[in-house]
Amino acid sequence: MKKFVLAVFAILTAFLGVSFLILTPANAHMMSKNAKLIARGKKLFYSKNIGTNGFSCATCHVYSTGTYINLHGRGMVIRPIKNAAKKMAEFDKMHHMHMTVKMKDKMCVKFALRGHISKGGLKALTAYVGSLK
Repeated sequence: MKKFVLAVFAILTAFLGVSFLILTPANAHMMSKNAKLIARGKKLFYSKNIGTNGFSCATCHVYSTGTYINLHGRGMVIRPIKNAAKKMAEFDKMHHMHMTVKMKDKMCVKFALRGHISKGGLKALTAYVGSLK
């Protein structure tokens, strides 16, 4: 019984120590800053003003299912946005290279939405897409 109590005490002490490290003011500030970046990216993702053709990223990239579109006379299924960052690690056969989320986001804005995005906007959009699990 004493060993059990000591083990529980050790686990609780370790948990509290880790919690203290996680909740330091510096970490809380970083979490807050990252949350703001993700929130800004989410606004951009759903904004129809990001491009010039009246579409948003969300128009094609539905969260959990792919979307079929007719792009330049050929039909294609746009991948769902869920777990996009994880899927980016795969080899992109169409472009013959490994592409990062940032590269894909920039290409989508430029070519699919016919728009332009600032470096800060691209960083926010990439943070939002990367946060989707």
